[in-house]
Amino acid sequence: MPYRHRLAIAAVLAIAVVLAWAAPQVAASDGRVVRGVSLVDDAAVDVLFVGNSLLGAVADTPGENTPALVRHLASAVGRTLHATEVLHSGYTLRRHWEEGPVRTALDGERQYDAIVLQEYSTLVATDLSAATATLLDAYAPTFARALKPGGRVVLFKNWALVDPSPFPSRAAAKAAIDANYAALSAALATPNLLAPIGDTFETVVADRGTAYLIAPDGKHPNQTAIYLDAVTLYGILFRESPRDLPDLYLTAPVASYLRGVAATAIGY
Repeated sequence: MPYRHRLAIAAVLAIAVVLAWAAPQVAASDGRVVRGVSLVDDAAVDVLFVGNSLLGAVADTPGENTPALVRHLASAVGRTLHATEVLHSGYTLRRHWEEGPVRTALDGERQYDAIVLQEYSTLVATDLSAATATLLDAYAPTFARALKPGGRVVLFKNWALVDPSPFPSRAAAKAAIDANYAALSAALATPNLLAPIGDTFETVVADRGTAYLIAPDGKHPNQTAIYLDAVTLYGILFRESPRDLPDLYLTAPVASYLRGVAATAIGY
């Protein structure tokens, strides 16, 4: 089968996985869901976040990085997120692995409902073989011991930067991101899904421009984007619609708009 056809099939499968895992389902008698959305109100969700400054806070944010903001949103609606963070600015997932702390987080002493992996901003789009080798050779062997039964790996699909180099346009960069993240997801045998962060960005960018979400450095998320990322991840991690989450530091119209974009992207 030609490579472009395999990529197209992988992309369809990846979208189906996101929708299947995020879609509402009926809770079992023990309070856990059979296949999908909500945990009981007082159930905690344990999540490991591994990534760099695209998950972090920059100068114009209100001080919370993305995992902290997901936790804040969860607390506001009576949910509990236990977040373990391995975050270092500028790191690839390979560098995280080589320097050690992430290996400790994945040693099986603590198990997670989800492991969120956020790769270096352009690496998946420009060097799929390197990203695949890191995921399959370094991280994947740990997942059986580090994930709870029914747990998932969440691949954080990055956004296209303002400067799309080495691609000729942001559209070309986004196409490479889409194809390569779909291939990466398909290559991983562990149950996984793509967090459609780059997709939510493009919906908003098409409507309001790159400066609405991307900081003046052309790369990092501003405070509006961190909220968008957090409500998207909330919906995936808690398996319920983010539409009714609180506005927090945004105005009601802006927050509602972003929650609608996120909810649509993950199937609510």
